[in-house]
Amino acid sequence: MTQQMVDIAKVLAIEPAPQSLEQLYTFRRPLEVSQFLDTHPFLVPLLVEAHGKIEQYFGPSPDVVLQVVTDPEAQGLVKMFGYIVTPLTPEEAGKRLQQFDREWFLLWVSHTEGLLNFDVEFR
Repeated sequence: MTQQMVDIAKVLAIEPAPQSLEQLYTFRRPLEVSQFLDTHPFLVPLLVEAHGKIEQYFGPSPDVVLQVVTDPEAQGLVKMFGYIVTPLTPEEAGKRLQQFDREWFLLWVSHTEGLLNFDVEFR
């Protein structure tokens, strides 16, 4: 097990209250987001860790919006997206999102049960 995996395992063992996420993320339709997190509390520590990782790829204090969406490809599947709001060009934002995915998110995607994903949103 790598040191990064050990570190995230420690974070996963700590269940911060969803309210602390409001300090890190903007909730689009806050009631829906809060209810989704109440139903899927295992996502909370991953979101806390993800925010720090997003900072590494998109800069300090990134604006990340959490939104509950219905997956159009899977009938009735509801999931949460973290939209990283950026002024970067689409090309640069896409590169950074791919790096984030390859170097961190894909290592932990199995812990999301397919209920969490990230994308970029442009200002």
